[in-house]
Amino acid sequence: MTTGALLFAFDSEIQYTKLAIECARRIKEYLDIPVTLVTDKLVDTDMFDSQVIVDRGKDTNRRFFIDRQATTTWFNFGRNAALDLSPYNRTLLVDADYMLNSSDLLPFLESSQPFLCHRHVHSVHVPTPRLQTFGTKNTHMWWATVVIFDRDSNFTQDVFDVWKMVEQKYTHYANLFGFSSRQYRNDYALSIALLLCNGNVHPQQCELPWSLLNVDTEVEVSNINNTWWIEYTNANRKKKICVKNHDLHIMCKSYLEKLYAV
Repeated sequence: MTTGALLFAFDSEIQYTKLAIECARRIKEYLDIPVTLVTDKLVDTDMFDSQVIVDRGKDTNRRFFIDRQATTTWFNFGRNAALDLSPYNRTLLVDADYMLNSSDLLPFLESSQPFLCHRHVHSVHVPTPRLQTFGTKNTHMWWATVVIFDRDSNFTQDVFDVWKMVEQKYTHYANLFGFSSRQYRNDYALSIALLLCNGNVHPQQCELPWSLLNVDTEVEVSNINNTWWIEYTNANRKKKICVKNHDLHIMCKSYLEKLYAV
């Protein structure tokens, strides 16, 4: 049985492929598994064990990033093709801005559970984790940032099939669950897919048992000797947090670009 990681990266105003190179380097360092990149143009690097070239499509989202003070193109459609594109029996699907700093995911790559992802999220500068819901139905959020799945699982196949269906009929499901369809979100689509594939019961068996740790766009990030420093303002006071040995979803991409531009 082969195990590997799959990354999606499509450059826009943000150089996602540069972030993916650093993400892949960390995956190899901490998990020692091969990494495949899904992109629209071949990337000149030996960091990836293979690259899958696809059409990134015409559908795009536009999002205002506080750290960049600009509206940026955001290609996040087609992530539900991961099952079709992955060359591995068991796949770790992660965002390109997810920076591993530990081997915490390793036991779950060896788990028999066919589908895993995070249910809780914790912003690093907020004291307590939160269980987030969305829409007028208060549907529980499941996060598409980190997903582990088995290729040969019927449940996995069902989840990806429904995930695709929700993307294709996004306005319909937005109306049904009571949220805005203005921007497509994989988190919403995955959450709906997991709910429907588990008989309208939230699939507790799919939960990675710790909170996804987010670094939000309104904070500043630096990395010194593999230690992350998070600076933010609270009640007009500057504060700083040190993070070591914990994986981070770093959403303030302008700081990542500066760190890993070379």
